[in-house]
Amino acid sequence: MKVSLIKTVSVSGFLLSLLFSQGTIAGAFWEITDSNLSYVARVRADPNWGSAVIYNPVTCKQIGAACGFFRTHAQAHAMRNHLLLRPEAYPYTLEDEADCWAAKNGKSNETYAAVQFFLDEDRDPEIKITGEPLRRAEKIKACAIKAGKWPEE
Repeated sequence: MKVSLIKTVSVSGFLLSLLFSQGTIAGAFWEITDSNLSYVARVRADPNWGSAVIYNPVTCKQIGAACGFFRTHAQAHAMRNHLLLRPEAYPYTLEDEADCWAAKNGKSNETYAAVQFFLDEDRDPEIKITGEPLRRAEKIKACAIKAGKWPEE
């Protein structure tokens, strides 16, 4: 009984310390902010968590809810057991798979915002994205519709 209680208290303390440290836990992923990141978000290997999502909070503030989609997209690469590469190094097939996973598993308002972001011809050209925006928007929307996660327009 005492050993079980000690383990419970220890684990609870450990989890609380994680919540109040510099990163946050999003699902099973460690998230780290990096204002110098040239992308909205990316995933990298992490010795403690297996993988971590790094995102640019400045860019996220600029693009709003679409940021959540990009973070979920980065998580998708790890969830789908893709090699953890720089964003521009992924082939279309893996990018499409990560986009579709994010559309099916992410928040519908964030998916919608990401599609609008890709369709916006006046978006900030300094925000670095990979792939063809129109193609990505169409595929993401199709995946969200198929999953029943596309909001009524």
